[in-house]
Amino acid sequence: MAQPIPKEADAFYLPGSGDVGVLLIHGYTGSPAEMCLLGDYINEKGGYTVLGVRLAGHGTTVEELEQTVWQDWYEAVEEGIRQLKQKCRRIYVAGQSMGGLLAIKAAAELPVEKVALLATPVFLQDKRVPFIKFLRFFIPRLKTGQQSYDVPEQYMQGYSEMPTKPIISLMELIGLCRKEYLQKIKIPTLIVQGKMDHTVNPKSATYLYEALRNVPESQKKILWLPASRHVVTLGEEREKMYEECLRFFNQ
Repeated sequence: MAQPIPKEADAFYLPGSGDVGVLLIHGYTGSPAEMCLLGDYINEKGGYTVLGVRLAGHGTTVEELEQTVWQDWYEAVEEGIRQLKQKCRRIYVAGQSMGGLLAIKAAAELPVEKVALLATPVFLQDKRVPFIKFLRFFIPRLKTGQQSYDVPEQYMQGYSEMPTKPIISLMELIGLCRKEYLQKIKIPTLIVQGKMDHTVNPKSATYLYEALRNVPESQKKILWLPASRHVVTLGEEREKMYEECLRFFNQ
């Protein structure tokens, strides 16, 4: 039986005043809630129509997430862009963490005109990740170590546990981004990375910048956040990040 989805953890839609729509994609074990504050900001200050999608297996149960792979998550991105296209002439995308990987694929293949990659993993900090195919039999779940961010609880609706089985698929997606999708991107790209990130190695941001070989230097930028941890949409320097995203979308 399908699990009920708490309102705070479900997809959200904010109609705008112009003809540009922004698709927001949350991270692994997270939920659309972590993208809400960014969505509110660019909707109110920029007039953008905003759709925050909920990825398969998220906002329900860890058991449901355990049975998913990246192709399941990407379906929500494709459907979200289809929905926005019905109302908006132009589409921008922003993804947090694993959502950034899905945004890379969307920017490479779908009618997207700008992309923002927020704490997007190429290199992960956890030294166990390369052995995950074997470790998942012994460690089916890890604590997410969800750090408390200085925001109301309604914006922190992710799981407290992380199933290890789907991480194999997540690593496959990282590989595809590195080998194939990044080279296909030709649109303006903003990369945001916190230097205190204990999930994604910050050198990922530099790798992404250099791998975007078909994006002119004048159309790509890294915003470094010296005091920020992993979820930059909720972190200590979130206002600075929101302002930069809005500036990027407005250019």
